[in-house]
Amino acid sequence: MQNTAYGHMVSADSPILLVMPHTGADIPEDLRRFPSWRDVQGRVADPAGLALQAAAQHHGVSCISARYHPCVIDLNVATFDRPLSRRLNRNGLCRTHTARGEPLYDPGCEPSDAEIDARVKAYWLPFHEAVARERSRLRARHDNVLLLIFHASFWLSPFRDQVDASDCNIGTARGKSCDRRLVKSLTERVKADGRSWVVNGKIADAFAAEHYGRPDDGIHAMEIEVAGRWRSEFERRRLAGDDDKQANLSAAALFAALEAALRNLAPAHSAMGLAARVHGSAD
Repeated sequence: MQNTAYGHMVSADSPILLVMPHTGADIPEDLRRFPSWRDVQGRVADPAGLALQAAAQHHGVSCISARYHPCVIDLNVATFDRPLSRRLNRNGLCRTHTARGEPLYDPGCEPSDAEIDARVKAYWLPFHEAVARERSRLRARHDNVLLLIFHASFWLSPFRDQVDASDCNIGTARGKSCDRRLVKSLTERVKADGRSWVVNGKIADAFAAEHYGRPDDGIHAMEIEVAGRWRSEFERRRLAGDDDKQANLSAAALFAALEAALRNLAPAHSAMGLAARVHGSAD
């Protein structure tokens, strides 16, 4: 595993790339002067993502994951997604409050545009540049590749405790970011594990799938949010210190199914334009 200023990276040979924008738990030293940030230090936003990240190393799947907590900067939000008011921001690029409405800054100390720009330069851009490089490397090896973006909007949302939430939310930029046969392969695996799912529900328009998905160029992208009972199981196992063998087995079956589906797709017409610029919106 390669450790970087923005996160961690493992390069492998599978046509699948896991992108983990919400697995970070670190807080930069300059923010720890605020007592509320010291409480956030070490909190896990995406336990399912951490389990899949560990499984990926056992199964030859590339993975790029964040180092810093998503409340510091959300790597699955466009750089221009900033609230009109800095005083209450629970879901933008740099949050001012936790999901439960707890303030992260003293009054008047919310991050300025200059501070947000500095975080974008230090963390957001290097993370997405690494994703773009690994995407291009894998595409040069395979006719079709798939980016699986795991994220924790359920945890980050003030509505995280909603009753009867689906176990798995899947986003494909409303069908534009990947071949539907890959979605079918994923939902069949979710169903085989006895889970419920929704395709293009509340994360239909999430940033990364729209940003990276180019099926005509052999680049497919799906957002996956593990929520509901499934997320709760990951949380319980993590708190209990279990080694999550079941997650490893489920991940192996998922990777195998998606790799088989990728092999059955026709070769893409072109690999041109993959060294795309990283801005803050779809290229």
